[in-house]
Amino acid sequence: MDVPAGARTGNLPIEMTSFVGRHREVAEIARMVEESRLVTLTGVGGVGKTRLALRVARGLRRRFRDGVWFVELSSLRAPELLGHAVCSVLRVPQQPGRPAMAVLTEFLAERRSLIVLDTCEHLVDGSATTVQALLRAAPELRIVVTSRHLLRTPGEARFNVEPLPVDAHHRTREGAVALFADRAASLVPGFVATPEVALLCRRLDGIPLAIELAAGRLRTLSVEQITHRVDDRFELLSVGSRTGVPRHQTLRKAIGWSHELCEPLERLLWARLSVFTTDFDLEAAQAVCADPDTGTGLHREDVEDVLIALVEKSILLRVDTGAAIRFRMLDTVREYGAEWLRELGQSAPTRRRHRDHYLGLARRFDDEWFGPQQVAWRARMSHELPNLRAALDFCLEHRAEHAAGLDLAGRLTFFWMACGFIAEGRHYLRRALALGRPPGASLTRALWASAWLADFQGDLDEANDLATECLSQAFSQSDLEAVGWGTVCCANTGLRWGYVSEALAMYERAREMHEDGGDRRAGLAYALTGQAYALTRLGRPDQALWCLRWQRSLCESWGDIWLRSSGDWIRSLIELDRGDYSSAGRYARMSLRDKHRLHDSLGMTMALASLASSAAGLGDMDRAARLLGIGEQVERAFGLLRCLPRPDGLREETESRVRAALGDGVFDTAFAGGREQDIDSALAYALADASARVREAET
Repeated sequence: MDVPAGARTGNLPIEMTSFVGRHREVAEIARMVEESRLVTLTGVGGVGKTRLALRVARGLRRRFRDGVWFVELSSLRAPELLGHAVCSVLRVPQQPGRPAMAVLTEFLAERRSLIVLDTCEHLVDGSATTVQALLRAAPELRIVVTSRHLLRTPGEARFNVEPLPVDAHHRTREGAVALFADRAASLVPGFVATPEVALLCRRLDGIPLAIELAAGRLRTLSVEQITHRVDDRFELLSVGSRTGVPRHQTLRKAIGWSHELCEPLERLLWARLSVFTTDFDLEAAQAVCADPDTGTGLHREDVEDVLIALVEKSILLRVDTGAAIRFRMLDTVREYGAEWLRELGQSAPTRRRHRDHYLGLARRFDDEWFGPQQVAWRARMSHELPNLRAALDFCLEHRAEHAAGLDLAGRLTFFWMACGFIAEGRHYLRRALALGRPPGASLTRALWASAWLADFQGDLDEANDLATECLSQAFSQSDLEAVGWGTVCCANTGLRWGYVSEALAMYERAREMHEDGGDRRAGLAYALTGQAYALTRLGRPDQALWCLRWQRSLCESWGDIWLRSSGDWIRSLIELDRGDYSSAGRYARMSLRDKHRLHDSLGMTMALASLASSAAGLGDMDRAARLLGIGEQVERAFGLLRCLPRPDGLREETESRVRAALGDGVFDTAFAGGREQDIDSALAYALADASARVREAET
């Protein structure tokens, strides 16, 4: 079984290299975290704030029953998305009509968690506001921040991370020489530190990143040669250097020296790779960084070799995700590369190629979403979200790129809707639509996508206005796909307003549009799903089953599980109404299994309510109470509210029935057993077929 979203373990990244020294600092920061709810690690770039924060967090994992979470903010540029970014990492889905911060504070309110907010210096004000709100709402929450600047919020405890000490006798395992020797040993077996190493580390001010960059040169240079070149470089740059903290200048010079020692193509690739805001694979590097003119410059077939050379020089980190090899650049190194990219006058064209690559990925996702790889696509696009954000921001910051931005935001519709990023998707679509609404397929797609998301968030008037505008545009362009989706959005809103018969007619009309040349895949399947649900609400099960048979056949022919599992849930409601509780339980389990694979939390809670009702119908009241408790546990783990829309009050009705049968005391005990159970084992319990056990008991 997949590890469920919201599991309590957290998400700390694996250490790719050994952690050297800092034992005193680790112990001191851990003590500070126990005493202060907010601890900020400050220091110059490259001094090791992130590594130190992660090492402390690993050591404290057992003290935080609800997980230790690492939130990297270096790629985030919009302060208003801070809440969404933290929700994304903690796997807290957005809720209809509620700000992300409101959902997040409620999620954390009763939890004992530790959150590491990494690289906050470019978002100091937004980070300070976010941290204060979280700490006020969650008494047992602890936060560790890494930043070049203090947040200056009440109760903030500061730990200034100093460079590593340089031991002239190079006997300690704690300092700069030990770090150099450790990294050197991985390149030169049997390496032994000498007094020259201490001299070099002193010239580098003991800054870990500078030391690692220097150690990476041992493949081609001796320690003496490296020291000589560092001295030459620092002497050259000390004349007329900009004012500032000396150690900032030391790191800049060390990176500059490493830059100078790179080959021309390595320097060029370094600069171009700076447009990636998170890790990337070889395919992306080739698409974005190779020159379009194959006659000159950096050829596509050369990129792999140059990447490897940058890894060997410690400019890039190699990240093995298990599924693929990816590469990552540290923030300080990326900043240096970005400066050179601007100096070369290549920033805009490289960012445009970056955007084009991720627009191509989004189009592939859109084309393939309704298919057999939905779980894999969700994982991939969630991982690529920082780069997708960067591509969207580039488009929305430059009017000439607006059309591509509108297309990109719209192509991600199913990611926004089905994968838990509703509020963020709405944010980008709103920004894109505010820049202008040029007629065309990208506009109609953005309009119905925005209507769909607005409806889910409870902004029904806005949803209706957007869907109406979509239909007006789509009819004038004979865009049947947009007509079908726009009509579905109107039906969704009508259903929420209580106009079930009218919604049914619109779902039927949308289905016909998709059949006649619209979206014969997801569009048709979604219209059939809505039609079946409306028919169920109207007490017309035979017609609903006809729709569900068609819908299931369509989903299975394409390999979809997202809408198929919604159909299974509707089928469980029909069987409950018929009194066939065994069948209802079977369909609810089928729905729960697939909703769990996609981390569709709302779908999971609805399936659990159906399961509890079927258990009650079979007479297994203890199991029904436990399943209701598991439903609440899922809601707590995913940050959902019990006031979310329920199908005809099914959960409330079931709870009343089971409580009456068991009595308050027995019910509360069984309910608490499900609510307090570990989510993974709780869902395994829910997915087990209990009807066979009931039949055995009866015989």
